[in-house]
Amino acid sequence: GKITRYQVRLIKHRFKIIMWDSLSGDFDRNNSPEICVRNALNSIESGSISVFHDSEKAKQNVLGALPLVLAKLVQKGFIMKPVSYA
Repeated sequence: GKITRYQVRLIKHRFKIIMWDSLSGDFDRNNSPEICVRNALNSIESGSISVFHDSEKAKQNVLGALPLVLAKLVQKGFIMKPVSYA
């Protein structure tokens, strides 16, 4: 989620840099799954890349929030796709 200009210069010729624009807050144990759902849905728009973490720390929030976020986005007509690396 953070990258310096120096780091960009070092890697931009070898890698495609892809950043996120929506953060659920699932990593914060003070947040509930409901807060993570609200955070994600309030910041996702067409073309967004949303972050959910695959860590033990975030597990409870991810398992509680991600299925609800995905269902709501599908209901709104969003289509989820993997990020293209080409």
